[in-house]
Amino acid sequence: MLLGTFEHSLDDKSRITIPSKLRNKLGDVIFVSKGIGNFLEIRTPDNFNKLLQELGHKSSFNASTRTIERLILSNSDELLVDSSGRIKIPTNLLEKIGVSKHVYILGLGDRLEIWDKVAYEKSLEDLNENEIYAAAEKLGGEN
Repeated sequence: MLLGTFEHSLDDKSRITIPSKLRNKLGDVIFVSKGIGNFLEIRTPDNFNKLLQELGHKSSFNASTRTIERLILSNSDELLVDSSGRIKIPTNLLEKIGVSKHVYILGLGDRLEIWDKVAYEKSLEDLNENEIYAAAEKLGGEN
């Protein structure tokens, strides 16, 4: 299980060190994708394949399916974790989410999210309690 919030910085070669607590659960090969929002997602190969299967069960004749496939798959890459626990995130993906240098890495159970530090802190400021309660209520009503 991937859990926690970690603050890190990109080095001059656009590499980021995956926290050792998380790295041991990811393996040597991971997939990075543009998330549906202003962040990147990191997934294991198994988890990435699960995402592909979920998308594959949707009709490619559906415009929404094509939009999501285009967003995720054209903005994904397979990365190797080096011996120091670093990954080199493609520049185009960093630019898409506006990462300057400082990031947060969030453990979300089956995946990681990478956010620009300023953008993540602003998203937390903008979140109000009523939205949190409404989201919890909606999730609680589904089985």
